[in-house]
Amino acid sequence: MDEFQKLIDIADQLLGPQGCPWDREQTLFTLQPYLLEETHELIEAIDVQDSSKISEELGDVLYALIFIAKLGEKGSSFTLPESIRLVSEKLIRRHPHVFGDKKISSTDDVVTNWEEVKKKEGKKSPIEGIPPTLPALARAQKVIHKLRRAKSPVVEEKVESDDSLGQRLWDLIKEADSKGIDAESALRRTCLAYEEKHRR
Repeated sequence: MDEFQKLIDIADQLLGPQGCPWDREQTLFTLQPYLLEETHELIEAIDVQDSSKISEELGDVLYALIFIAKLGEKGSSFTLPESIRLVSEKLIRRHPHVFGDKKISSTDDVVTNWEEVKKKEGKKSPIEGIPPTLPALARAQKVIHKLRRAKSPVVEEKVESDDSLGQRLWDLIKEADSKGIDAESALRRTCLAYEEKHRR
């Protein structure tokens, strides 16, 4: 796409010798809060179902990713084409029912096959790879969901007393997961509703 190439060219110019001093001072670490903020702004736009805002914030997230890729190229550690190649290969490898001859008849089959492919890639535990930086609510649900899929009895055990806040939150998230509700999104939207109620 011409627009995509134009955005890459803009990044190159901003990071070039005659570019922006602020941009040129950035590192992978200083861009972390920027990426997090832009991602949350996109999530907020999706929550309020504002199409024009979604389009704008999606562009901001896309640029943040290009910026990170350009810093990788600058440091000779990774490149944007390499990242695109890796994710393309991963998507093809993990969807043999689309790009290969494997027969799959349901969504559950897709998820089961996905986990089997991950094992072949070297994954040793169902909860391996869950980002430790996820918000606690989202991380807990991810752990619960993965353990349940692996049929691990650990997920139903108690690690604290029933009246501890942590255990009660864990049990509530288990309930949300069993109903197919994303606990993080549900709480965020309820919080937004209270904020709107306060403003009125």
